[in-house]
Amino acid sequence: MTQNKILNQLFRADGGPYSLSSAMSARSGSGKTTLLSTLITQATKLPEFKDQRFIYASLKHENPFKDAPVVRDSSTLMKKLKKQQIVVFYPLIPENYENEIDDLIETIFVIAGNNPEIGFHITIDDSNILKGFSSSGHPSGSVKKLAIAGRSKGIRALFVTHKLGFLPRLLNGNISNLIIMSMSGSDSEYARKVFGMDFEGLISELGGFRWSVVDLLEDKIHRFDPISI
Repeated sequence: MTQNKILNQLFRADGGPYSLSSAMSARSGSGKTTLLSTLITQATKLPEFKDQRFIYASLKHENPFKDAPVVRDSSTLMKKLKKQQIVVFYPLIPENYENEIDDLIETIFVIAGNNPEIGFHITIDDSNILKGFSSSGHPSGSVKKLAIAGRSKGIRALFVTHKLGFLPRLLNGNISNLIIMSMSGSDSEYARKVFGMDFEGLISELGGFRWSVVDLLEDKIHRFDPISI
């Protein structure tokens, strides 16, 4: 799989076969922030992404992008997305993260509805902090809308958690790619039960790579080192 194909499969919001959401399982310190910022930055350098906008929601207030502005409210987000390809969103109040992320999602739907020629990708880092993110949890209506209806509006999502088990069941059927870093035994068991992927014989092999993409549509595993830019 070529570099451009990887980026298209993960980020393009064109309604194609891989236009469902993606999920990342990455433990703290595994390099997920570096990987995500590298991939997104690389995508913005390609001509096929010139009409794409990336929103990186950082619940821990970390901006891994050198030149990306930070916004803290939806109105400012609208203004920045007119000129910026990458915008970082910081929720303001920890006790209100769910509502602020919901407002962010609804704002992106409004922007997408008014700009059908533009594709959007939202990454929610540390999404396991949000209420409802567990195997038996119930995510908010806006998160459900993002996962289920986003593709029809040209919106892709990447949910980043510390373990696959933090993904609500509702999201599992609306994910076309997994990005796995530092796979744990519990991740392996969860992937077998939920996605039908047997990683037991691959844990040692996967350990030799910084990250891997699991293609859930073709049952393929692609193992890569991070792309340097």
